[in-house]
Amino acid sequence: MMDLVNRGYIKWQGLSYFNFILATTLLILISLIPFAVLLEYLNISDDEVGGIDSDNYTPISLFLMAVVFAPILETLFLQAFPIKLLQGFLKRKYEILVILFSSVLFALMHFGYSSWYSLLTFPTGIILAKSYIIFQQRNESSFWITTSIHSLRNLIAVVFILLEK
Repeated sequence: MMDLVNRGYIKWQGLSYFNFILATTLLILISLIPFAVLLEYLNISDDEVGGIDSDNYTPISLFLMAVVFAPILETLFLQAFPIKLLQGFLKRKYEILVILFSSVLFALMHFGYSSWYSLLTFPTGIILAKSYIIFQQRNESSFWITTSIHSLRNLIAVVFILLEK
């Protein structure tokens, strides 16, 4: 089983930009399933989980905020800066600590919605941080790849929010 996971991981790392963005966005969505099941089991309502109050935004402003501005700013301040800062101190060793630090910052940044929402964002933070590092190691556009993954994930959420209205 571990061999299959390792082969999948190696294949994932080598994907082209477009395929990496799609596969990683799908991975993020899949990573939410156990948390959704847990929240359902604990009988935690959507109101308790929280999230963006879409009633305060027009569809265009919601799109701009969630799909354009938030991914750019969050990639900058929650992946790029912290990852590069820690890599400077740790000399690119202890990758897991770098990923965890970035992921905790990512989750804490979403704590304003609720503690449950923050918990839900933690796996996304891990995947975004790892994506950033993968493309950093490939000497390719780690910032824009990570931003694109985040944007696509948020676009999917915005589409569902708008469909509910």
